[in-house]
Amino acid sequence: MAKAKKPETGEGYLGETMVHRISGAMGVVDSVLEAKFGWPPEITLKLKDGSLKKGKLSDFREPSSAERKKISAAKEHKNISTTDGRR
Repeated sequence: MAKAKKPETGEGYLGETMVHRISGAMGVVDSVLEAKFGWPPEITLKLKDGSLKKGKLSDFREPSSAERKKISAAKEHKNISTTDGRR
């Protein structure tokens, strides 16, 4: 079952994979500053290289199905390479 997300407040986005609309950088939502008094929610995206990308929620989008497949393939490859039994 998917998590309930509220774009109006930013609730439910923590830990989700998102893509920066302009740069195309993909990462995991590290923190969310919830919307208050007419201001949009702001999120911080942690990228693979460890850097952070901050912006309004509208600056980011959900990954496409092709991007999701690429992420899952990379995770599977990482799991296989770390569990091959060698040290």
